[in-house]
Amino acid sequence: MTDCATAFSAALLELAHKDERICIVNNDSAETHSALGFQAEFPNRFVDVGIAEQNLVGVSIGLANSGLRPFVYSASCFMASRALEQIKNAAYTNSNVIFCGFVSGLAYGALGGTHHAVEDLAWMRAIPRMKVLAPATPRDTVAALHEALTHDGPVYIRIVSKLHTPELFPPDHTFSYGGSAQLRDGTDVTLIGSGLLTTRLVEAAHLLSEDGVNARVLHLGSIEPIDAEAIATAARETGRLVVAEDHVVNGGLGGAVAEVVVRTTPVPVLQIGIPQVFAPIGPAEFLYEHFGLTAQALAQRVRQWLR
Repeated sequence: MTDCATAFSAALLELAHKDERICIVNNDSAETHSALGFQAEFPNRFVDVGIAEQNLVGVSIGLANSGLRPFVYSASCFMASRALEQIKNAAYTNSNVIFCGFVSGLAYGALGGTHHAVEDLAWMRAIPRMKVLAPATPRDTVAALHEALTHDGPVYIRIVSKLHTPELFPPDHTFSYGGSAQLRDGTDVTLIGSGLLTTRLVEAAHLLSEDGVNARVLHLGSIEPIDAEAIATAARETGRLVVAEDHVVNGGLGGAVAEVVVRTTPVPVLQIGIPQVFAPIGPAEFLYEHFGLTAQALAQRVRQWLR
């Protein structure tokens, strides 16, 4: 399969042939987010508001309240920050808007801190009624899209975009709110991730196995609601949890996991992510290396922690 962003837009186009309510509201970024095919086939169901994220969300709320199913296409960094008040209003009115946050995490690379979406999960999961999803692979992303259409109310989907993400799921894979996927069993430690970091944790677990460390890998594609039972089970059975994410360590997946652990099964939790600093300038993979978010760096960090 192709990358997550292309797979998502291709699946949405296919669904739009079956559901006339589906439309896209875009901020002058159709090419970036693989939406040109939708625009060509359904020009009357494609709204481009220009670079105006607050209007972007306001228009989508109006369309939703008219009975349509708008998908808001925007880079995560701009939509989640510039239009946060309007997104909160979408949740307040329980509007059926699906917010599609593309180019998430550090994927914008050399464009700098203004373009990095590393606070969005903390903001989104703090909003009442908002479902927050962070799928890992193309199949997982398409499955999350199908699940989002079953829900009444706002949904935020954090899309990995065009970075390499090896496929981890079978063709019949399904996604569920509040669900999880155990991708590898283990007894020594549980590695927990979402989005891009899930694929890297699977590779890190293989590297750890060479040292005799038997690591479980748990993918939490649904961050709000979260699979508290799977987290508590992993805590009881392995005794230690490691959470890795391309997000600041405050308020994201690591915070969500820690909240569950402290309520249910207190065990040591190592949070790996971006510290409270703005990233330096450089290509995306350079930034992931800089913050220790490669498979090799993750495996080494876990080794050191377990010692």
